[in-house]
Amino acid sequence: MLALTAGSPPLPAYIVLPALMVYLVLILLLAMRASASTSFLVATFGIRLAMSAQPHFSYSSSPAGLSWNALASVLIVVTGSLLLHRTRAVPLILIPIIPLTLVVIASLLLNKDVSGGIESLVKYAFFATIALTAYDAFVADGPGKVLSRLVFTFTLPLVLQCASLVLHIAKATESDGSASYIGGYNHEASFSIILLTGLLIALLHPALRSSYKLGIAAVCVGGILAANYRTAIIAAAPLLLGLIMAAILSAVPPRQRPVAGILGVLLVLSVVPVIPKLAGDRFDAVTVVADDPDVLTKAPDEFRKTDRALMSGRLFLWSEYIDDWRHGTKRQHVLGFGANSWEGRYRYYAHNTLISTLYELGTLGVASMLLLWSWMFVIALSTAGSVRMTLVIAHLSFFILNMATMPFWMIEGILFYGLLCGFTVYSRLNPPPRPQPVANGLRPRPV
Repeated sequence: MLALTAGSPPLPAYIVLPALMVYLVLILLLAMRASASTSFLVATFGIRLAMSAQPHFSYSSSPAGLSWNALASVLIVVTGSLLLHRTRAVPLILIPIIPLTLVVIASLLLNKDVSGGIESLVKYAFFATIALTAYDAFVADGPGKVLSRLVFTFTLPLVLQCASLVLHIAKATESDGSASYIGGYNHEASFSIILLTGLLIALLHPALRSSYKLGIAAVCVGGILAANYRTAIIAAAPLLLGLIMAAILSAVPPRQRPVAGILGVLLVLSVVPVIPKLAGDRFDAVTVVADDPDVLTKAPDEFRKTDRALMSGRLFLWSEYIDDWRHGTKRQHVLGFGANSWEGRYRYYAHNTLISTLYELGTLGVASMLLLWSWMFVIALSTAGSVRMTLVIAHLSFFILNMATMPFWMIEGILFYGLLCGFTVYSRLNPPPRPQPVANGLRPRPV
């Protein structure tokens, strides 16, 4: 019999405790025989994924007064800062974060909300730490070694999700109450972002065989479908497309790759019309919005009862946030109501990073967030070789994710973007070696 609850139902202790103990041993083994940066990165992923698996503990208060989650984030930032190297990556990663932190501080002073501002500053520091540590790890050990170790850190959420499927323990989704199998994790959004990060690692891995990449992709996408979070399903599409295209191109000789690429695109496009049929009514809201685009600009009191359910209630929720921002003071238009100020005022977070940022940090906050994303996207575009398209696809996936949920509000999303930005900057500053010129048309003999 299916056990379906509105909260996140915990799994039995006889499953969780042995899984955590085995996982601890696995993380220790993965962190051995690697640079300090790689070991720290592996340990950070392991700690965060393990803590997320126990939300009833991690969200409770520690003796320090902070939640265990917040305390772990602070300790990770402090420890990671001590391990960072002074490299060319430091300004590339920190410069676009500085405007965002200054806006948070200015909004904090304006609205006199210290706790919310400090929480956001810790998260941005956490992001910078992950991005810089990832860069250092890639330089010290190479992307292949680092990513190979990181991919095994996702065994815990997958094992716990399998247990929830076998035991029929599911959480009711916020949108329609349908079953979401997330292995005792707090929310289907954060769990799905964890699996998206696994999919990202498979895409970025430079040496992994295509068959292994597609196998990891199948597991991660299957897990996202079981988690039943539509936003992640859509965000996974570009990553999956990149993996499929890479597999097709690697299977043919270089001279035939342009034709194979075109055929691959046509193959992917031919599958697109089938997706809505397989999804049933899960994506009907997209059709409704396309038929009536004015619904995107309605004020909250203009929404009919049927309109309020569109896109799982997101359109109505966005309208409420924007309308409240419009009724704020001129200073609040510029600097918002304060970081995390939605808590206590709304039942649900905004499910859109830019709209939430507009409400919390005003127009300056939105401009600063777009600056960060654009900065990293431009760096991705400036990389050399085949990795450029891979990075563009990954950044596009993250942007899509931000349009219907808030990965920057979740530690899991920060791990995703921190790893992506670290790899992006590494690829920009460490381009692949150019092929050696051949004299007189003759290739040098092997020694």
